[in-house]
Amino acid sequence: RAYSFANAPGASTEIELHVGLVPGGRFTGHVFNKMLVGDSLRFEGPLGKFVLHESERPILFIAGATGFAPVKSIVEDAFQRGLNRPMWLYWGVRQRANLYLAELAEQWQREHANFNFVPVLSDAAESDAWQGRKGLVHEAILADFPDMQGYEIYVCGSVRMVEAAVPAFLQHGLDEGLCFTDAFLPSAPRVSTDTGTERLVVVLSPTCP
Repeated sequence: RAYSFANAPGASTEIELHVGLVPGGRFTGHVFNKMLVGDSLRFEGPLGKFVLHESERPILFIAGATGFAPVKSIVEDAFQRGLNRPMWLYWGVRQRANLYLAELAEQWQREHANFNFVPVLSDAAESDAWQGRKGLVHEAILADFPDMQGYEIYVCGSVRMVEAAVPAFLQHGLDEGLCFTDAFLPSAPRVSTDTGTERLVVVLSPTCP
């Protein structure tokens, strides 16, 4: 299984992963129901190129569900570097409970004048009493940024979300070379893409015996 780092580069000797419980998932079921502190895991990495790129352009982040994990890493890296580039994070989930670290994103917004957080619910429950943005997260971005020329964008989430969002952004002026993606690839074809509401932040220490 492939997971993206959620902590900023060099911030810790530990690795932070955000794992969503997939009904019937072999690995996530093990993580939630059987894995204990001190258990051993064999892993390979880090791999990939979903990292902060050097430029002066304003940044748009779009995260779907636990796609928030690598975005968190990049945002915290930007803060550590002291970047003043304008940044917007649009986090799309089904229901309010899926915004498992909304308080952290809200804290970023309070503490950094160049950062803005916009949560978007696609299937808000009546009990959510949600007064914020609704619908598909990439459509919320396009409503706010109909001309995407000159922006740099980072997209992380399901393959379905990435495949819907990226072509739409390119049609609205985004330079293909300024669009960076990290799509969640399923380990096998699944009938359902509903990942439920349970989320777990796992911290691994590679230096432990």
